[in-house]
Amino acid sequence: MSATLKHPNLGELKGNVENGTIQFLGLKYAKLQDRFAAAEIVHKYDSGVTDASKYGPPPVSPVGAVNREFEFIQHSLPLPDVPAHSDLEGLNLNITVPVGQNGDIDAGAKLPVYVFVHGGGFAVGSSWYPQYNPASIVKLSVEKGKPIIGVTINYRLGVTGFMTSGELRNAGYKANNGYRDQQTAMRWIKKFIGGFGGNANEITAVGESAGGLSVTMFLCSKEPLMKRCLSTGGATLLFKPLPLAAAESAYQKVVEAFGLADKSPEDRIAALLKLPVDDLWQKVPMGVPMLPTVDGDTVPGIPDFLTVSSQEDNAGFLMPGRKWCSALMIGESKLDANILAYMGLDGRKPNVAQKFIVSINKTLSSHPAAAAELFSSYNITPSTPDEEALLSILRFSSEISFYAPARAFAQGWPNTEDNKFFLYHFNEGIPWPGRFQGEAGHILDVSYLFQNYNEHLPEEGKKLARQYAEDFINFVNGEDPWPPVQNGKLRARVYGPSTEGVIAKYVESGKPEDVGRTDRAMKLGEMAGFDNILEAFQNFLQRY
Repeated sequence: MSATLKHPNLGELKGNVENGTIQFLGLKYAKLQDRFAAAEIVHKYDSGVTDASKYGPPPVSPVGAVNREFEFIQHSLPLPDVPAHSDLEGLNLNITVPVGQNGDIDAGAKLPVYVFVHGGGFAVGSSWYPQYNPASIVKLSVEKGKPIIGVTINYRLGVTGFMTSGELRNAGYKANNGYRDQQTAMRWIKKFIGGFGGNANEITAVGESAGGLSVTMFLCSKEPLMKRCLSTGGATLLFKPLPLAAAESAYQKVVEAFGLADKSPEDRIAALLKLPVDDLWQKVPMGVPMLPTVDGDTVPGIPDFLTVSSQEDNAGFLMPGRKWCSALMIGESKLDANILAYMGLDGRKPNVAQKFIVSINKTLSSHPAAAAELFSSYNITPSTPDEEALLSILRFSSEISFYAPARAFAQGWPNTEDNKFFLYHFNEGIPWPGRFQGEAGHILDVSYLFQNYNEHLPEEGKKLARQYAEDFINFVNGEDPWPPVQNGKLRARVYGPSTEGVIAKYVESGKPEDVGRTDRAMKLGEMAGFDNILEAFQNFLQRY
């Protein structure tokens, strides 16, 4: 069933009625002169009715990656019809609006808005993935009497999103197109959401995994890009941005892979602009990093635990958003790092324990006591069987890469009435058969949050999902879903495990043992420095 909206700036838009909402899909927020060019915000559409009833083309990325994400969640959903990916037409977004009392859109409602930035390691993902569809949570917000608008966005990935080099920059192509696309989308939403019944001054940026890292990077902008921010399964410290030298090396490997090394810079760039779209993801060598780069702008420097956990500004990594963002919420899952098994650690078998020990000892050669404590506290010996060792390594990574950074952010946030911090821990296990059944794995929290798996959940799981979503709706509405962090107390919300009778609870103390965590990574950080411990794991992940 279709529905139309006469937007005061964009003209007449044709959308779809779905599940008590009206959705406008594939709305183009920016245009591109070429695949590496800066995103130029779209201020108007052609005259006549704009068809917003179908998803727009996603940016270039590996085809079928959504099935890989279903593999991580361990349950799939039906797929919508989506056009082929595009290097020039992929910068579009989707807006889901509650149906008003008269069955239409109340353009004067001034509803709070959330904008979801998907994850995928800056290599895969798209706004159309069915697990991100806002319709169910928007409908729930209406039932609660606290209606919200949901937005999902696309941004460039991989080569077109994050490749950079000196010659590209000299030719006028800035680094970090993907980040710049996200910021352009936020500006478009601020400019035009009022015509959909939204409030441009009540926008919450929400991100998961690489998307969570992205929205916390918004805090480095002097420009207030949102009023509130929610990051789950990843924040600024998840992994370090590339220094320019590393990005240059990655560029040279791409150039060699495409046989362009002998060309002049001008001819090389011209060739890169004309490569077949599918070559951009099929022919780039595995392991070549296409990641955010330190550019002094979207990425002002390399963050560390000391900077993030301190309330004092650090000129090497300024976060003006700590002053203009009224509330930051960060969540992490007990085994968030299970994603890394699929993304590379499985390839370290056999003898993964031995390889891990060698790598850790090398990085922590100046801290042998910390290395010994790590192996002892996580029960890793040279003879530990592969699957047992890998699970222990994933638990270590979850605690140093996700849990410890969430705590660091909580400690460094102003924690005032005008700049609140909310912390939560997701302990609900994957309910479906598969490798990590029973573990609170990566991405599972999002599948619960947006209510799109409810029909596949056990009853207690449905209750948890609803409570999680209701807390989220309260946050987007500017309310305190639970008491914020204050006076050094890392008090937090805990979701699950429902199999142990826990739907959701508030934990005043915030102590690791009270929120379903351990203090192992905390002790290691105190012994050798959190950045050194995180670097030890990242070196094993990336180089060994």
